[in-house]
Amino acid sequence: MIELIDNAIQLVVLIGCCIYSAVLTIRSKEQVWFLLTCFYGAYALGLIYWVLFIAFYSGTPKISPVSDLSWMASVLFLIVLQNTLRLPGDSTYRPLLPWVAPAFSTIMCLFFFRWGDYFLNILWAVLMGACGYSALRELMLARRQNNRMRNHQYFHMSVLAFMLMEYSLWVTSCYWRSYSLSNPYYWFDFLMTSTFFTFLPSLKKVVTE
Repeated sequence: MIELIDNAIQLVVLIGCCIYSAVLTIRSKEQVWFLLTCFYGAYALGLIYWVLFIAFYSGTPKISPVSDLSWMASVLFLIVLQNTLRLPGDSTYRPLLPWVAPAFSTIMCLFFFRWGDYFLNILWAVLMGACGYSALRELMLARRQNNRMRNHQYFHMSVLAFMLMEYSLWVTSCYWRSYSLSNPYYWFDFLMTSTFFTFLPSLKKVVTE
């Protein structure tokens, strides 16, 4: 029951954020809000399948290509959104630190080979590595700015927080199976739900600069 409640709360939050972002898209005609709406919508679609499966079968699916493809699409929209928010000088800024993200994703991919499908794990590693690399690089570049472009850092912090919670969820799901609040999986899931909220104010700071 707690699994269903947890995911249902997350779904409500996502739908609410998606609607609000869609309203901002219509009002402002800004591409960034449209991409954020697509991110929320794609993630919500995958979660709808997940929630319905739990409701009807009283358990989580062992293999969920529908949810995985939707969630991968959401990360892809996030990558496109980050590229849309590129700062001046981005093309020549190539620090080494952001490569930590794809390196970490590769290590985690090898780790998850013990449980998941090889092909899906590789796809996730590529997407999360690209997303993390972009977020770290743009965060570092934003912090070098002396004007309002520095506000870009908050959005990329939100992206990194989302990725950290996602990986935390995946790791805990491999080792903890209990359906109680003592399972750290649910606490990380609650934290990830809160990261969905942070995208809205952090992107507003960028758009209104």
